[in-house]
Amino acid sequence: MHPIRRINTIFVYVRDMAQAKHFYGETLGLGQPLIDSKFWVEFKLADGDTHFALHHSEKHPRSDGALGAFKLSFEVHDIQKFAAQLKERGVKFHYEPRKEHGFWLAEFEDVEGNALRLFQRVPHAAAK
Repeated sequence: MHPIRRINTIFVYVRDMAQAKHFYGETLGLGQPLIDSKFWVEFKLADGDTHFALHHSEKHPRSDGALGAFKLSFEVHDIQKFAAQLKERGVKFHYEPRKEHGFWLAEFEDVEGNALRLFQRVPHAAAK
Protein backbone atom coordinates (compact mmCIF):
# COMPACT_ATOMS: atom_id res chain seq x y z
CA MET A 1 0.00 0.00 0.00
CA HIS A 2 1.28 3.46 -0.87
CA PRO A 3 1.82 5.61 2.26
CA ILE A 4 -0.05 8.67 0.90
CA ARG A 5 -3.82 8.11 1.00
CA ARG A 6 -5.14 11.38 -0.41
CA ILE A 7 -4.71 15.13 -0.38
CA ASN A 8 -6.23 16.36 2.87
CA THR A 9 -6.10 20.16 2.57
CA ILE A 10 -4.93 22.58 -0.07
CA PHE A 11 -4.44 26.13 1.13
CA VAL A 12 -3.45 29.43 -0.36
CA TYR A 13 -1.78 32.37 1.34
CA VAL A 14 -3.73 35.58 0.80
CA ARG A 15 -3.24 39.21 1.81
CA ASP A 16 -6.91 40.25 1.63
CA MET A 17 -8.97 37.57 3.38
CA ALA A 18 -12.36 39.19 2.74
CA GLN A 19 -11.74 39.48 -0.99
CA ALA A 20 -10.35 35.94 -1.22
CA LYS A 21 -13.22 34.49 0.84
CA HIS A 22 -15.73 36.14 -1.46
CA PHE A 23 -13.94 34.94 -4.59
CA TYR A 24 -13.65 31.29 -3.50
CA GLY A 25 -16.94 31.10 -1.61
CA GLU A 26 -19.15 33.09 -3.96
CA THR A 27 -17.44 33.46 -7.33
CA LEU A 28 -16.16 29.89 -7.53
CA GLY A 29 -19.15 28.54 -5.63
CA LEU A 30 -17.49 26.76 -2.72
CA GLY A 31 -20.27 28.13 -0.52
CA GLN A 32 -20.13 28.88 3.18
CA PRO A 33 -16.87 28.00 4.92
CA LEU A 34 -16.68 25.35 7.64
CA ILE A 35 -14.19 27.52 9.52
CA ASP A 36 -14.29 31.30 9.20
CA SER A 37 -11.75 33.18 11.28
CA LYS A 38 -9.54 36.21 10.85
CA PHE A 39 -6.53 34.17 9.71
CA TRP A 40 -8.04 30.91 8.43
CA VAL A 41 -11.08 30.21 6.23
CA GLU A 42 -11.73 26.58 5.29
CA PHE A 43 -14.16 25.10 2.79
CA LYS A 44 -15.11 21.44 2.48
CA LEU A 45 -15.17 20.29 -1.14
CA ALA A 46 -17.93 18.25 -2.73
CA ASP A 47 -16.17 14.91 -2.24
CA GLY A 48 -16.73 15.39 1.48
CA ASP A 49 -13.11 14.67 2.41
CA THR A 50 -10.94 17.29 0.72
CA HIS A 51 -10.63 20.75 2.20
CA PHE A 52 -9.59 24.03 0.57
CA ALA A 53 -8.42 26.80 2.86
CA LEU A 54 -7.28 30.39 2.79
CA HIS A 55 -4.54 31.45 5.18
CA HIS A 56 -4.01 35.15 5.83
CA SER A 57 -0.42 36.29 5.56
CA GLU A 58 1.18 39.59 4.68
CA LYS A 59 4.16 37.64 3.47
CA HIS A 60 4.53 34.06 2.31
CA PRO A 61 7.03 32.04 4.35
CA ARG A 62 9.30 31.62 1.32
CA SER A 63 12.43 33.75 1.48
CA ASP A 64 11.38 35.84 -1.54
CA GLY A 65 8.14 36.87 0.21
CA ALA A 66 5.98 35.82 -2.76
CA LEU A 67 2.31 35.07 -2.30
CA GLY A 68 0.13 32.77 -4.37
CA ALA A 69 1.88 29.57 -3.32
CA PHE A 70 -0.15 26.51 -2.45
CA LYS A 71 0.63 24.20 0.42
CA LEU A 72 -0.48 20.58 0.24
CA SER A 73 -1.31 18.35 3.18
CA PHE A 74 -1.04 14.64 2.45
CA GLU A 75 -2.95 12.24 4.67
CA VAL A 76 -0.92 9.18 5.66
CA HIS A 77 -1.58 6.01 7.70
CA ASP A 78 1.55 6.20 9.87
CA ILE A 79 3.07 9.69 10.05
CA GLN A 80 5.99 8.64 12.26
CA LYS A 81 7.07 5.86 9.90
CA PHE A 82 6.64 7.88 6.72
CA ALA A 83 8.42 10.94 8.15
CA ALA A 84 11.33 8.71 9.14
CA GLN A 85 11.47 7.28 5.60
CA LEU A 86 11.52 10.80 4.13
CA LYS A 87 14.28 11.88 6.51
CA GLU A 88 16.33 8.83 5.48
CA ARG A 89 15.95 10.08 1.90
CA GLY A 90 17.38 13.47 2.85
CA VAL A 91 14.12 15.42 3.05
CA LYS A 92 14.42 18.63 5.10
CA PHE A 93 11.72 18.99 7.76
CA HIS A 94 10.47 22.32 9.11
CA TYR A 95 9.05 20.38 12.05
CA GLU A 96 8.83 16.73 13.03
CA PRO A 97 5.49 14.96 13.57
CA ARG A 98 3.60 16.61 16.39
CA LYS A 99 0.08 16.34 17.73
CA GLU A 100 -1.97 19.51 17.26
CA HIS A 101 -5.71 20.14 17.53
CA GLY A 102 -6.51 16.42 17.67
CA PHE A 103 -4.37 15.24 14.75
CA TRP A 104 -0.72 14.73 13.82
CA LEU A 105 1.17 17.13 11.53
CA ALA A 106 4.68 17.33 10.11
CA GLU A 107 5.99 19.86 7.62
CA PHE A 108 8.81 19.45 5.13
CA GLU A 109 10.15 20.91 1.87
CA ASP A 110 10.15 19.68 -1.68
CA VAL A 111 13.21 20.20 -3.89
CA GLU A 112 12.04 23.72 -4.80
CA GLY A 113 11.66 24.76 -1.16
CA ASN A 114 7.85 24.53 -1.22
CA ALA A 115 6.36 23.55 2.13
CA LEU A 116 4.33 20.33 2.23
CA ARG A 117 2.60 18.69 5.16
CA LEU A 118 1.84 15.21 6.35
CA PHE A 119 -1.44 14.70 8.20
CA GLN A 120 -2.66 11.75 10.26
CA ARG A 121 -6.01 11.51 11.99
CA VAL A 122 -6.04 10.57 15.65
CA PRO A 123 -8.74 8.09 16.61
CA HIS A 124 -11.56 9.97 18.36
CA ALA A 125 -10.97 8.37 21.76
CA ALA A 126 -7.22 9.21 21.61
CA ALA A 127 -7.81 12.82 20.49
CA LYS A 128 -8.76 13.98 23.99
